[in-house]
Amino acid sequence: MPDTARYVGERLSLKRQLCTIRYIGAVADKLGEWLGVEWDDSDRGKHDGTHNGVRYFTCRSPTSKPGSFLRPDQQWDQSKTFLQALREKYMPEDAGTGGDIVYFSTKQAEEVGFEKFSKRQARLQGIHVLVLDHISIRFQNEDRETITELCSDITELDLSSNLFESLGEIVELAVLFPKLTHLTLNGNRFPIPDDCSKAALKQLTGLRSLGLSDTLLSWTEIAKVACIAPNLTTLSAARNRLNRVTSDPLPSTLAHIVLSDNDFDALSDLSGLSSCTGLSSLTLKRCHISTNGNNASDIIVYSRSLQVLDIAYNRVANWALFDILEETFPALESLVITGNPLYGSLSSVEGTTLTAEDGYMLTIARLPRISFLNYSKVTEKERLNSETYYLNQIVSELGKTPADKRPQVLRTHPRWKALCEEYGEPAPKETKSDTINPSSLAARLVTIDFNVSATYDSAAVTRKDTVPKSMNVYALLGMAGKRLGIMPRKLRLIMETGERDPTGSEAGHAGPEWWDSSDDEDEQPRVGQKLVAREVELVAGTRPIGTYIEGREAQIRVEVKGHH
Repeated sequence: MPDTARYVGERLSLKRQLCTIRYIGAVADKLGEWLGVEWDDSDRGKHDGTHNGVRYFTCRSPTSKPGSFLRPDQQWDQSKTFLQALREKYMPEDAGTGGDIVYFSTKQAEEVGFEKFSKRQARLQGIHVLVLDHISIRFQNEDRETITELCSDITELDLSSNLFESLGEIVELAVLFPKLTHLTLNGNRFPIPDDCSKAALKQLTGLRSLGLSDTLLSWTEIAKVACIAPNLTTLSAARNRLNRVTSDPLPSTLAHIVLSDNDFDALSDLSGLSSCTGLSSLTLKRCHISTNGNNASDIIVYSRSLQVLDIAYNRVANWALFDILEETFPALESLVITGNPLYGSLSSVEGTTLTAEDGYMLTIARLPRISFLNYSKVTEKERLNSETYYLNQIVSELGKTPADKRPQVLRTHPRWKALCEEYGEPAPKETKSDTINPSSLAARLVTIDFNVSATYDSAAVTRKDTVPKSMNVYALLGMAGKRLGIMPRKLRLIMETGERDPTGSEAGHAGPEWWDSSDDEDEQPRVGQKLVAREVELVAGTRPIGTYIEGREAQIRVEVKGHH
């Protein structure tokens, strides 16, 4: 394109780096005419449109250096029409033919021969997805009939990072695809007209999925674009530096919204989505979310249609946000929460460091209705173990809190009452074991000291865990294996009873101890006879550990098979 045709708003490519002209004219202290451009790659520039304290243009990007001044006589990359780009990528035999006819309307087909036209058209048969990103496409006065004929079976079209200069230009191209359902426009830069109504722009009634990520559009502009596809179900608008979602009209059919890699600080920043009655999933990966909001009035209640929430890799560092999720998302069934700092800094009331897996158990316990956590199904057994574990943690915290401060502690555990109704209110920690109510939660839990043998590790390691007596040995082995990073089948669990037997007696058996009336309960070892520690191996199986452990505490030695 000749240099004399330059204009503000023009899209250009220089060494495959895209930019938009924001200014044409003189720059103080510099000779001649200059182009002020904003780079799509906001790290490529030198300034924000300001030179020596004078602002020459304003960039759309809020970063500090998205702009540059360039001479007009650069070796700009040549732009392409849509059909040129299609031919180069999907019809390479036709590429570089210079003046050959490349637009294949019915009339042109007659001129070049129907056989040759049919061969060209056949090259797209069986292709339903076109990816034409980063090819410097502009949609110009092209043969629309040819595009429709060649692309009659295309359902997905990716036009990311090209040189389109208006929304109307894109819509005029998209309507030529009769079966188009997915349109990706990521990385483009185009202004949005004030009027995007049906009267002003053609409607993309067949479109179901629209990608507007990395376009630097505001939420209001994104909503306007979405509304030209009245049957849209999926909208992706990641990496747009959004910090708030307002209550702009959206298609009533919209079910899935992806807003990852934006600048939200709190869930309340997305309050505008609470009016989307058909929304079923919301993805907010890698934003800055740490809280629900600054005060109680920030709690927004979403539609009961919303069942899936993904807030992985945000900045959640405490449990406050989880305690309002049930109220905010009353129909939530699936939560993705991995990668938040909370799970790397957990500790028990006793000061023991907790793993991310422990944190996920506490998450399950705080959210009674979720069926999936981090894409994994929450089984009935996992819920039982999680809720009893959480209840025991609350009891431990209460036991270390003065009586007059306990109501304050309970306010941080909204599920306390419901858990007590389900499992029984736990007995106080100071209650002696011989006065424990057998129907209470405390009677159904056992605290295990896991001792990892020094013959396996460089030094012996002890870890304390509280688990239900109903847990079977398979599950206990799995938990121990996860703690050590060793396959459970390679481990042995040896319970140290603290009792001693004379040599020759059956120490170390793996079953319950039977009593017979003929046994002498007061039998003493013979003089000189040695005593050995009585140990019981917990054999892998579905047998509950409560059949091995009678009290509320146990010492279990963890051994790795083959290590002595």
